[in-house]
Amino acid sequence: MADARLALDAPFSDGAVLQRGLPVTVHGRAAPRASVSVTFAGTTKPVRADAAGAWQAVFAPQRAATGASIVARSGTQMAQANGIAIGDVFLCSGQSNMEFTMSEATLRPEDRQRGIDGALHLLSIAHDQARIPRTTFAQPPTWQSASIARSEFSAVCLLAGRELALKSNVQVGLIDSSWGATAIESWLPPAALVAAGAPADEIRTIEAFRSDPVTAEARYGAALDTRWKRPAEKGGRIGYANLYGAMIAPLKDFGLAGALWYQGEANAGRGDSVAAYRAKLAAMLQTWRQQFRRDLPFVIIQLANFGPLSNKPDDNAWARVREAQRQVAAADPRAALVVTIDVGERLFIHPPLKLPVAQRSARALAKLTWSDPLDLGPEVRSARQAGSFVNIAVAGGTGSLMAASWGRPGPFALCSEAAGNNTCAFADAEFADGGIRVAVPAGMTPDRVRYCYAGAPICNIFDGAGMPLGPFDLAVR
Repeated sequence: MADARLALDAPFSDGAVLQRGLPVTVHGRAAPRASVSVTFAGTTKPVRADAAGAWQAVFAPQRAATGASIVARSGTQMAQANGIAIGDVFLCSGQSNMEFTMSEATLRPEDRQRGIDGALHLLSIAHDQARIPRTTFAQPPTWQSASIARSEFSAVCLLAGRELALKSNVQVGLIDSSWGATAIESWLPPAALVAAGAPADEIRTIEAFRSDPVTAEARYGAALDTRWKRPAEKGGRIGYANLYGAMIAPLKDFGLAGALWYQGEANAGRGDSVAAYRAKLAAMLQTWRQQFRRDLPFVIIQLANFGPLSNKPDDNAWARVREAQRQVAAADPRAALVVTIDVGERLFIHPPLKLPVAQRSARALAKLTWSDPLDLGPEVRSARQAGSFVNIAVAGGTGSLMAASWGRPGPFALCSEAAGNNTCAFADAEFADGGIRVAVPAGMTPDRVRYCYAGAPICNIFDGAGMPLGPFDLAVR
């Protein structure tokens, strides 16, 4: 039987931040078919609960404000949330580098706490998984002030939120829904898995749970639990759609200003190809936008350098995921890429230097969310062969490109698929005409040009503001 107690669903609780400029859809529960009146921002909406007791009320977009409240009444019952702010809300998700806390990050003492923290409201989604998408959280999260709860909150999310609050001068809500060692498949809704070409047996299992949960649990439940609790040595935990179902779906259509995604290590460990990870990431962006808002800005944090040094231009799983992340961002006008190849720790998969990552993320979010004319650093555009050189066009950035510590840009490799063999060789390069010119080795007809294409490359191209040119694998025209 449905719970007859009148209640507001999370994330509608004391101290919440609701997105300014977007319709506000308030959700809750009551007795089945009960009449409910919901008051917010001086407006009262009469609604009726459905057969399961769920109800919702939609209110007009609001301007930035503080001190608002939501009050729901049904018969003699009342549920309310006080101290609500209208501002900007950002969703932060991914695996362990997003989960990495402020207490673990390498920061100056004055960056551990800032006065602006009083304008940040934090919502931490507890680790959970579900076979089918839930409509409410099993463990309802509550909002907390960053002044109190900052130390165990996501460092990248909080530090980026600070920058955004300072720039916007409004209250900022930060939602951290992340879980270490998880593959992207766990965060995809069923529709995204289908679009990304998930294995047929996984799709059948998901459909079985959606059509007959009891029978499906008896048939598949034990195997799914074993796979999740005892993850493979490489690639981390993977449960198709399970984290989406428990940690993203219950947010429903909660208003967001933007989303920040930091994930890919697990899929690199599983050896994903560029095409495979690109399809999954693109499908995730599309389906999350269907849930939250069609034009939701997405910032993708690219994998940092990690792993052994290499003296060969070999293929590498981490490089493939980076390239997939670059391609998705480049093809999506409402997405941006944050390059971190210069701030990683090749001996530690969790680089503690999170402040520059967060600052770059905040700039990208500000550019996408508020159309701020911010430069995000140099970006590769195209590669074209002209005689004995491959000319690489680079756009953006501040000032002229420079080759740090050496005077010549690198490392570059040219690859040829002649005779069906993918042969790559390091190649010399120089700056020319605002871009880069790579010399073609004698006897090679290059099909692709790569820059910093390794697990832990040492890359030296920066713009005048010290922003790095990111790794790439580009077809040569």
